[in-house]
Amino acid sequence: MTSIVQFADIHFGVEDKDAMAALKATVDLLKPDVTVICGDITQNGKTQEFYAARDWLRTLPGPKLITPGNHDTPMFGLLQRFFNPFGRYNKIIAPQGEPHFTDKHVSIVPMNTARGWQAKPDWSLGVVDPEVLDKKIAQLKATSPQTVKMIAVHHPLVYPPSSPLQKETEQGAQALTRLSEMNIDAVLSGHVHAPFALERQPDETEIMSIGSGTLSVRRRNKPASFNHIEIDSEIIKVTEIYWQDGNFASADPWTKEIAELKSRRFL
Repeated sequence: MTSIVQFADIHFGVEDKDAMAALKATVDLLKPDVTVICGDITQNGKTQEFYAARDWLRTLPGPKLITPGNHDTPMFGLLQRFFNPFGRYNKIIAPQGEPHFTDKHVSIVPMNTARGWQAKPDWSLGVVDPEVLDKKIAQLKATSPQTVKMIAVHHPLVYPPSSPLQKETEQGAQALTRLSEMNIDAVLSGHVHAPFALERQPDETEIMSIGSGTLSVRRRNKPASFNHIEIDSEIIKVTEIYWQDGNFASADPWTKEIAELKSRRFL
């Protein structure tokens, strides 16, 4: 059994301090083999926020896979946003992470969908670079056919119906179709501050979309939360771990048999 902890939208600077103080004890009980962090580690991309995030990352056990979010660019430094949007992230946070994780049950790679600026009014929107996506797919396809293959991003490639935000990720729908064609099993994401787990079936191939909630005070009518994902040779189980009344509690899990995945149809 592989134990995965999935975080997103911690937003250091406006993190939920009570939840964060209780987090390590809860995570230690889950004994993660890998921790995946799907972006928006900071609120304003400030240096002190990144250092606070780095110090927290160092308390987590095991390897970490990390991808930045739109808040991880300098909110108030336009020159840096244009010319070096991920400079602070790359210096302080990126060295804490790994480029991929693979064991006998799962293979995961991160991919950056955030941008410092865009030729559109809303710079917070996600963008998929098709060339980068194909490189990530090649990494996943190079692992054993039996491993569950996941790509970790910040923005949902296609926003789920339950999302409190309804936006569009540039090239997101095309990326989901491409992942479907290549029999990738799941997309891990954040950004919407609300957890979800659902199945999508573009081109008759099932793809799981698994979104983590937030550990900040910037909540959208949802409690602070993160996900615990467990994978063995037979099942994938996703459990929301939510903060309520001063404690973390577990929601009812979402479970899928791997043999039932349409992405397994050629194996």
